[in-house]
Amino acid sequence: MSSPETSVRELLFYHAFSCVGGFGPQKFKKLLSYFGSLEKAWGAGREDLIAADIGPAATKNFLEKRNGLVPEKLFSELEKEHIGLITPSSQFYPSQLKETPSAPAVIYGRGNLEILKNKSIAVVGSRKFTEYGQRATQNLCRDLVRAGLTIVSGLALGIDAIAHRATLDAEGSTIAVLGTGIDDETIYPRDNFNLAHDILANGGTLITEYPPKTPSLKQNFPARNRIMAGITLGTLVVEAALDSGSLITAGLALESGREVFAVPGPIFSPQSAGANFLLKSGAKLVESATDVLQELNLSESNRPAPQKIYEPKTREEKKIWNALSSDPLHVDRLVKLTRLNPATIGSTLATLEIQGVVKNIGGQNYIRI
Repeated sequence: MSSPETSVRELLFYHAFSCVGGFGPQKFKKLLSYFGSLEKAWGAGREDLIAADIGPAATKNFLEKRNGLVPEKLFSELEKEHIGLITPSSQFYPSQLKETPSAPAVIYGRGNLEILKNKSIAVVGSRKFTEYGQRATQNLCRDLVRAGLTIVSGLALGIDAIAHRATLDAEGSTIAVLGTGIDDETIYPRDNFNLAHDILANGGTLITEYPPKTPSLKQNFPARNRIMAGITLGTLVVEAALDSGSLITAGLALESGREVFAVPGPIFSPQSAGANFLLKSGAKLVESATDVLQELNLSESNRPAPQKIYEPKTREEKKIWNALSSDPLHVDRLVKLTRLNPATIGSTLATLEIQGVVKNIGGQNYIRI
């Protein structure tokens, strides 16, 4: 039998305690167990708070800050930012997350909270990405979206941002899990502020366990990663260095009994060292979205439809198409391989680009799409 929804009155005090700081899931449990409600706990004296076993430091911190905070005013400011507050008894609290150790007692959500109920996968990776990592992320997210999965990432620069953007481009749903507040003033990183609003404008969601105005603090990001791992069926690491936070997310996914996937990369690339390490440690190797879907036992009907292979229409197109691959190839090399003159190659490549089957990735280097 499911627990009843937390009353609006009680939500005031969830938020107020969260604003005090220092109250994690275990302390919330102790307060509720001892006092029966957070409203009663808010008005408690020192002796009762000590008896509730929240510890002398947390008690001292709370008593020092309580008098300067008005729960009703704090909550009205939350509503002005259109931020919802989700507790474990809320219909929007991700059921997968409840099963994890240290599931947060409070989640702040902004946007379409309904998608928190969707089947989802975390896609994470390095801030310093390569062209290979970018293309892999874009292709995988597109196909995972087509298979009906919601993409979860951390709004960080690099692979995270590419995953969110690729999902939006594929008209899919995406959830950004932040290690800061999700109010406009403190969305972080600021370079992805517009991306955050694009996520909201396209039916996505921003979530965090931190109240508004919480700045970017280094210690908050590993904690944020446990939410990404906890709300998803698995974590896919595209590119990551050995010291990347993405490996923390992968480790937390394993601790939560979730699947871990990794995209193999060049052995000489530092950005692939972390993903390759995960593969050696038993992560599922991913070359296409189908590898993920098979491991998650998703039905055949949910898998991406096979893409029709492009068929060249002229002799020149055929020569160029056969010479190209997913690895970048310079125009000068194309001239040597096809024995076509540069003008013919230039016009043919332009035609193929218009058809959307090849791409200039810069410096006159081309790849198949």
